[in-house]
Amino acid sequence: MTTCFGPTRKVFRIIFVLILINSVALFYYFLLKLENLENGSNFVGQRAIQKKSDSQQQFKHALQSEQHNQHDNNINVNEMQILIPPKEKEKVHKAKISAQKPWQQFQSGITKDFMYPKDAPYMQDLLDYLAHTEIKETRLFKSGSQFKLLFLFADGNTGLVKPQRMKINEIYPYTNEHPFWLDPERHSAEIASFHLDRILNFRRSVPIAGRRINMTEDIIQKCDDKEFLDTFIKKDGNLCFIGVCVPWFCNEDRAMCGVEEIMEVSVSQFLPQAPKSRYPVFDRPYPWSQGIKESKVWKGANVCDDVFKGLQNGKDRAFLDLIDLGIFDFLIVNYDRHHYSMLSQFKNESFITLLDNGKGFGNHKKDDITFLAPVYQCCKIRRSTYNRLTELSQDKKK
Repeated sequence: MTTCFGPTRKVFRIIFVLILINSVALFYYFLLKLENLENGSNFVGQRAIQKKSDSQQQFKHALQSEQHNQHDNNINVNEMQILIPPKEKEKVHKAKISAQKPWQQFQSGITKDFMYPKDAPYMQDLLDYLAHTEIKETRLFKSGSQFKLLFLFADGNTGLVKPQRMKINEIYPYTNEHPFWLDPERHSAEIASFHLDRILNFRRSVPIAGRRINMTEDIIQKCDDKEFLDTFIKKDGNLCFIGVCVPWFCNEDRAMCGVEEIMEVSVSQFLPQAPKSRYPVFDRPYPWSQGIKESKVWKGANVCDDVFKGLQNGKDRAFLDLIDLGIFDFLIVNYDRHHYSMLSQFKNESFITLLDNGKGFGNHKKDDITFLAPVYQCCKIRRSTYNRLTELSQDKKK
């Protein structure tokens, strides 16, 4: 089994110091680079004037001029675009982007390297939008083992919704009596994971906002799924629902309740549909999964070389993303990472996303070093990740 003591110890020290930080400034703003204005160039041409006495030469010159004017009248759109100065083109592009709604700017700005740019100007507007925009329709989202909803907004956008199931300060013990696979999802974990992703400067999570909803107005009156609506009950004067999902998560003992009719939820921005693909993301098995059967493989042998050889894009992007993923799951204590997802529109060139983190942040006292198996088995870490962890561990702005 391959070991690496020097780099790994440094990484562990940095990460443990990071855990002790009470709060970290969420965002770092940098001054915008000032554009150097270029002076326009003056193009001066010289015109030669010839005196023609011959009438035939005068007639020929007039004919050529007429033909030139006719060409100008027939000029096509593509030729006209060539005449637009580059700076004017940039202004037109920026004006077009600024006319889009925040969620449209997010979707159109996704690249193969990140979900959004570092200083995304629309981000706060998008989070406010997810938290407050009027809900047109509510639907059941039947995917996965736990309960989820969809909010359909009037402008055509969609948000993925996870309701509050546990109190924010409630701790999941992770014992034999309480195995990790029975751990319910937390709406607050989705929100916190999005902000941690921003702090680490990964930018691989979709924007997620918290929201308070009125269960009668925003669910009962806007949903027509009878199977789901029939699960609404009252508990201690509070409106609750059992939901529709696997029985060990959707039952009366685990009913999801509001305070009277008000419930907290997380709302995640939907990804755009990829061309020629049914889903916006595609999944692959996570080689360091904490699943009972899967973990026996990598806990019994170093699988790093096999993982590297098995990557299909032939580059180190996905390989280093997997190591980042292990560090991220260590920080949030996420035992539910069975697969990793990539964006369908970029195929194998895509970054590895940080989606579906609802089972994170279940126990802040739990430090499971096995989450860092990608680091200590591969003895590698992305330089920017190492530098960022070092910066955060030394940051005294709390």
